[in-house]
Amino acid sequence: MKAAVATNVTVDLEDLDCTVCFGPLKPPVFQCAAGHALCSICYEKLPEKEKCQVCSITTGHNRFLAMESALQSIQVLCSNARNGCTAKMPYHEMEEHEKECMNAFCDRTRSNVMQPTPLNQCLSTDCYTLVIPKFCPSTSINISINNSEAKTKIHDKKSSTDSVMKMGPCGGSGGNAWKMDTRGVNRIFRVIVRHGWAVDAMSVLYERDGQEEESKLWGGTGGQPSEICLRQDEYLTSVKGHYGFFNEWFVIRSLTFVSNRRTFGPYGKEEGAPFKLPACGGKIIGFHGLSDGLLDAFGTYVKMG
Repeated sequence: MKAAVATNVTVDLEDLDCTVCFGPLKPPVFQCAAGHALCSICYEKLPEKEKCQVCSITTGHNRFLAMESALQSIQVLCSNARNGCTAKMPYHEMEEHEKECMNAFCDRTRSNVMQPTPLNQCLSTDCYTLVIPKFCPSTSINISINNSEAKTKIHDKKSSTDSVMKMGPCGGSGGNAWKMDTRGVNRIFRVIVRHGWAVDAMSVLYERDGQEEESKLWGGTGGQPSEICLRQDEYLTSVKGHYGFFNEWFVIRSLTFVSNRRTFGPYGKEEGAPFKLPACGGKIIGFHGLSDGLLDAFGTYVKMG
């Protein structure tokens, strides 16, 4: 049995979120045959228990015991650590802890001097009740904040980020993770796919704040290139394909892109388990996934509204 050691570990917290509701995963956790994890609440709400909501694979769900073990092992710091909180907890317990955290407003000296917390950076115009549990739990103070600038910032942030949904990824677990920065992206106007018996790689050209930009090549340089050019009024509404084993690697075998006007593809070989990533009334403005010499996994970013 390995002894616990102190070490620095970096974890992408998105990997600890449910692939359906995007909330923190909390045991019990379930997974489809492709490894898409979902919380027990989303599992109970599935209209078809044998079908994955992410990739549509129909082999059913099992308990994801390895993920449950990881969720208990990975400890995160309270966001009030800079105010003196030293608590560590599993990621899914952080929200409940912070509701009761004694360091949310007070300094670590336990004096009656409040920390100069810049409330105007995080609170909009409204009335709030401030409770100071360290000193007098039964006393509350009503405060009013008039901050139109903060209200505008919060509104802008919600309109620019909250309306973008992450779908997937579907595929294997190999390769290196990558993702597009979708801030300010208006549309994708060209997609380049390299493919043969599987999907080797892809890249995109897109418009950000009126300027054209090009992504990196996600994957290897093998296969033949195919180019998708979208018209000015055209946008992607869905991506579907297959994933499975190719030369002993579990990768994306094929991709088909669907716009509001046309269908492009398939690119690659339509073998393995099918999947589909619909925009659900929105439009696709970015991609994320895993890749090395081939495209291992693939997902989308969807802008709603």
